[in-house]
Amino acid sequence: MINKLKTNWLSIALAIVVIISLVLSGLIWTNPFQYEGAHRENVTKSSQQYTAQSMGDVYLPTTMVRTDGRGSQTFLYSTQISLMREVKNSIRGWQFGRVATVKSNNGDVYLSYLRRHNAITLSYPNAIPTLVFNETFSQTVNSDQVAQINHIVIPLKGPREVYLLSDHRYGIYRLQVKKGSFKQIANLTRGARGIAVDHKIINGETMLTYPKSVTLPVFAFQVANQNIDTLSSNLLSSSHRSNITSSKNGDQVVYSSGNNQRLVYHRNNGTVDYESYTNSDDHRSTDQLYSYFYNRLVKTGVQLSNIRFDGTSNHQRRFTYRTFVDGFPIFNEDGYGSIQLEANTGAERCQMSRYSLQVPLPINQQEVKLPATSEVLNELHASPHFKDIKGIRVGYLWRSDDNNKVVKLTPTYFVRYHGNWVDYEQLIK
Repeated sequence: MINKLKTNWLSIALAIVVIISLVLSGLIWTNPFQYEGAHRENVTKSSQQYTAQSMGDVYLPTTMVRTDGRGSQTFLYSTQISLMREVKNSIRGWQFGRVATVKSNNGDVYLSYLRRHNAITLSYPNAIPTLVFNETFSQTVNSDQVAQINHIVIPLKGPREVYLLSDHRYGIYRLQVKKGSFKQIANLTRGARGIAVDHKIINGETMLTYPKSVTLPVFAFQVANQNIDTLSSNLLSSSHRSNITSSKNGDQVVYSSGNNQRLVYHRNNGTVDYESYTNSDDHRSTDQLYSYFYNRLVKTGVQLSNIRFDGTSNHQRRFTYRTFVDGFPIFNEDGYGSIQLEANTGAERCQMSRYSLQVPLPINQQEVKLPATSEVLNELHASPHFKDIKGIRVGYLWRSDDNNKVVKLTPTYFVRYHGNWVDYEQLIK
């Protein structure tokens, strides 16, 4: 027996190698992210792995804050699951009672509810109509009593109540919870990661601030390039049959159809400007635009997994949708990671990029330490731009390589300056 093994040892060794190779290959093909994650420390398991296609997912709150019994607040996020979607699934099974107005026009009382002890606060980046809240959470809250919502406060102890907060006139509204388990929400947040934060009202604006310095990772992603011909066809197509023509004008490619539609593709940076003109006035109300623009988002063919509603402008006729990673928004000077949709009298517009985040990649780079919000505000206060700043938030700056194949996301502070979110360091130079 031993002599046979000595004689055939090479064949046996080769057979073992082949078997091991097949097993490892099977593991990688069946679960590549899990396999890679076991060997790479800085690969994010962000919500890129999820797919969200419903309107309720796009209009979810973007920030979750837990306040403990002492009043300390913590921004919660998870690299394993989508916390907000799990909370949404829980609330969709709840049954609310009637709406009662608690208080309005009092900033101090309003702030106390944002800092309510033993509670979870879900916040939108911009007010949303109650009709959209009802659509997202399968509820029937009276929109005549509560027109718009900025925050949802869920007390984990005490009476079975939920509070809807509107930054407009500091409105506070109470909903009794007839049916629903608060324990599900509490259990869901226990395994989440946390960053110390604090709600404040600055110059009349509700803001989430960071009282201490915060350390965040740098991410890297492979970039997906949507085919421009497909994108133009998606945007220019209509119920009326028409041919789409294209022509080159320098660094631009202009697509048009016989339905008064035009799309300009900027080849130098991969961005798209779409316009559609009609002979009739647009009679859609602002509330109706939320569902209409969601359908337009779907029509673009863009992956909606990490796209969230991020605000309105131009008298609430222009909506911005933005990519988020681990609960933080992504910004870029060329508009990468965001989509703007606008509907005005007789015209509809879309601004977007053909680039989107696809596959997380390993990156060997140290985490970035950001200063406390108070330090950033002090630096900005010394600049001549401070009076024009209307908001501040932590997010990620999108930086692409020369070929737009790989993007690096670096955390920093962004301030709202003249209607745009810009890296604060640009204003203190």
